[in-house]
Amino acid sequence: MSALSIALSDGACLIGFTGSEPDLKTVLLRRLSNYYARLDDGREVRETSLEGIQLITAEEALAVVTRVQQIIGIEEQPGVDQPPLIGTRDLKELSTLLSIVFRWGIDPLYAKVALTWPETSVTNTQKIIELTAPAEEYASLFSLTSDLLRLVFPDGFQGRVPQTLITTTILEKHSMDVLKPCIMLGWLPRSLASDSRPVFDAARPMTMRFLNYLTPLQTITALGSILSSNPHPLPYVRKLCITLLGQQLLRPQGVRSLCAAVFGENDSPANDSSIERLQHITRVFLTVPANMKPEEFHNQVIPKIVALLNPQESATNKRAAAFVISRMLSGDAKFEHQDLISKISRIILLRPFSTGEDGKTVDATLSISSALVTLITLVSNADPSPTLISSLLSPIVSTLYSLLHYVDHVKTVDPSLRESLRGLIITWGKIVSTADGVHILWPILRSDEIKWTIDLEGNISRDNKAETHGPLSLLTPEDLRAGVENEYNINSNILGLYPDPSHFVQLLKTVNRADISSDFFVRLLEAYRDQKNDEGGDPTRVLLYLQVIMQMQAQLTDGKSSANILCKPTHLLSFIKHVLEPRMSTSHESNEQYRNQNARVNLQIVTPQDEEPSDEGDSDDDTPGAEVNNSDDEMIETSVNLLLSILEANEDLSARTAPILNHIFSLLEPLARDGSDVVRSLAKEARMVMTARLASTSSRKFASRNQDEESAKDIYQKALKLLQDPILPVRAHGLLLLRQLVAPSAPGSKDPKLDDDALVPAILSIFLQSVQDDDSYMFLNAVQGLAAMVDRFGKEVLRGLVKEYADGLDGLNASSMTQHDLDTRTRVGEALAAVIRRCGEALSLYVDIIVPPLFQILRSRHSPTTLRTSSLSLLSDCESTNPLSILSYVTDLANAMLDILQLEIVPTGSTFKDKEKQLPSVDTEPLSTNTKFPPLRRGALHFLALMMRETTKLIYESSFGSSLFSDDFIRRAKTTLGYVASVDSDDIVRVMAREAAEDLNQLNKAMLGL
Repeated sequence: MSALSIALSDGACLIGFTGSEPDLKTVLLRRLSNYYARLDDGREVRETSLEGIQLITAEEALAVVTRVQQIIGIEEQPGVDQPPLIGTRDLKELSTLLSIVFRWGIDPLYAKVALTWPETSVTNTQKIIELTAPAEEYASLFSLTSDLLRLVFPDGFQGRVPQTLITTTILEKHSMDVLKPCIMLGWLPRSLASDSRPVFDAARPMTMRFLNYLTPLQTITALGSILSSNPHPLPYVRKLCITLLGQQLLRPQGVRSLCAAVFGENDSPANDSSIERLQHITRVFLTVPANMKPEEFHNQVIPKIVALLNPQESATNKRAAAFVISRMLSGDAKFEHQDLISKISRIILLRPFSTGEDGKTVDATLSISSALVTLITLVSNADPSPTLISSLLSPIVSTLYSLLHYVDHVKTVDPSLRESLRGLIITWGKIVSTADGVHILWPILRSDEIKWTIDLEGNISRDNKAETHGPLSLLTPEDLRAGVENEYNINSNILGLYPDPSHFVQLLKTVNRADISSDFFVRLLEAYRDQKNDEGGDPTRVLLYLQVIMQMQAQLTDGKSSANILCKPTHLLSFIKHVLEPRMSTSHESNEQYRNQNARVNLQIVTPQDEEPSDEGDSDDDTPGAEVNNSDDEMIETSVNLLLSILEANEDLSARTAPILNHIFSLLEPLARDGSDVVRSLAKEARMVMTARLASTSSRKFASRNQDEESAKDIYQKALKLLQDPILPVRAHGLLLLRQLVAPSAPGSKDPKLDDDALVPAILSIFLQSVQDDDSYMFLNAVQGLAAMVDRFGKEVLRGLVKEYADGLDGLNASSMTQHDLDTRTRVGEALAAVIRRCGEALSLYVDIIVPPLFQILRSRHSPTTLRTSSLSLLSDCESTNPLSILSYVTDLANAMLDILQLEIVPTGSTFKDKEKQLPSVDTEPLSTNTKFPPLRRGALHFLALMMRETTKLIYESSFGSSLFSDDFIRRAKTTLGYVASVDSDDIVRVMAREAAEDLNQLNKAMLGL
């Protein structure tokens, strides 16, 4: 039998089947016994603990693997026997033996040593701890680690590495298991070392060479596993792992390997790119290895991160790279070397779009095409941070627009490139602030056109050799003749202006930022005025400004568009005021001279017949002051036209909402009097419109085209006006508006609501007056309005209603009540009934406000029976809505009902003794205080029956209320109800008494528990 077969057979004893032993300890002892018997070296197992037996098994397994490695790992030489081959089953056995070495040897020893290791320098106290430290475990770990390293490096760290499957298995499957003890033992600080805990100096070079044999992915995965292992690595181990991890990023595939280690190599949806992992990978990229300059490290790593934004990369890698770069560029994040990292990132991303002093592209890591694709990928995959997008794109907006201007005029360009460019600029325009947007867009009008070229492969570059023609040279006689025949498009850029006015304004419209467009328009008007008054100015620039102004007026003044520059007129009004002010100051003197010179002519009513008009007088150039008047007329005309457009677009705009209109109104006065014909006409029209608008502020035009734009007080004023209208439907609509104003807001509703508590008494008074209206629609709206006010404003309004219903009934005041007072109180009672029903379970909050006044009315002898019956109805509503809320009053109320039945009963015979003295009804005498009217007894019986039913229900549901009524009350109620059911003259009262008696029986049974 060969040496390899013997070694494999010995190893098989350590992992083979030994029978049906009861536990693992017995199995391992049997295996070791068989193993020692096979070796025949007389050794025996003296260890008794399971951990000790497992450690011995691991040591012997490593010895077997070492024997096999020495056999199959010999160097191949010509003329010498080749090393034997091993099969799949043997390889599986060796893999199992290696797993035993790490599982039962390295891992438990490492954990024991790490848990008992002092984390700081050795002090006198720690030396005492060292006496009990696991010196034996440390020695065993030292020995096993040394044997493992010799397994891979049998000839030392500079010698050859056996090219065997054992070496491959260790590198691919157990790299973390090897590195963990090597780092702990090899990099042990001298301050923590001792005689029983020596430093494993030989492990350091072997570990570094071992790392060289691993791929970046394997190394990063192994180091990451050590950092996240349990128990947590010691501080010096953690520091070294972070340093080694940073060094791995410098390898060619280091950055990509880190992403693969964190997120997985495949681009499946199962890969977790959670925020925690993204933040972790960012921290790794931002950590500079020890003994390395930050600038050198980041100059090597950041370009590799940017390379992950390539469209061919996986979605996970692009997402990770975009997240990391966004944190590098974000001003919110705080980390070490932030300025340096941000500078390097911006140089890589933005330098391709920059030009040197000679107009040529400066040297850059990326080409323009690659940089553009990278930017698009970055913006698409990063979080939508306005700060990031603004800081990233703002420096190159002019260049991006120049490129967009080029590709939009070249039909052969890839459409996706055109849309991506436009998308970048629009994205920037959506998030940039108003001031920054105007400041960054303005240089586009001041810059010269950049010449671009795109080759057949789609690579973009600057064309520095392109010939630049003057704009007028493009307008040839052939063009003129073609234009006459075909008629030029009004938006065509026949003079070759840059930017093309129509194209530039169309981009502003697409961005859809009315604030930016409005401020830009004001700045453009100011620049146009200044440039036009500058005698040495560039006429082409003046023409460009004028063309852009015309295009903005044509495209950005649509009343239905959200990009309408007239929708936010604050800055425009300031500009108009600024334009009109110089007219008052600079030309006032000339205008005064002009008026003095022409005073005599202006005062003539009839022109003398002998004076013929001179031909020279027809010339505007000879008119005194004409030159001064005409110098700013064009700008003033534009400003007044703009003012009229603003007033037309904003119907609610007036001096009340925009006080600046008062100043403009004053500035228009001299123009309307002394301006040129066109300006004078426009100024008069503007003053007329402003006067009419100013006069309408005292009596606003309430009917708005969009009711959602009305404020609550506008609707309040509108409702008050409608309530004064003689037409009933109009008044009803006003009351409806008022009710909607005070009603509680529905979830998600944006309807305006009145929050001014000072108006509540007035509204309450309006509703109280409206409840007296004979029209049912008005009355019901008023009732609902009162109920809504209680829902909205709470107890104070409820007290007002109760006060309106119950106050003033003391003594003889109640007997002097008029029909109008009674009607008002009963209708307020209906509103209270609606309030009580809407309260539901919340009635307990208001019961002390409601019940005592109602009870007081019921007890008032001077109150009309109708009102006392109404109060009984309200008490019944309280009982039916929430019986528990009036539980503290129910006994007194029940006794009061029995008192009414006993005292106010009308026996059957007494009614018909004398038909002439027959009792009148409530309908015929509503103000009567006669308590013998049947409705009072009916109300008492209704309350009693309702109270008994609700109390019975409470007893059955919760056993609550079983002792609420005494036996005396039950007997009295039974006697009274029986008597009323027998002798009362009113049929309805007798029926209700019998029903109440049945409910009383049910209540009695419930109280007895039957």
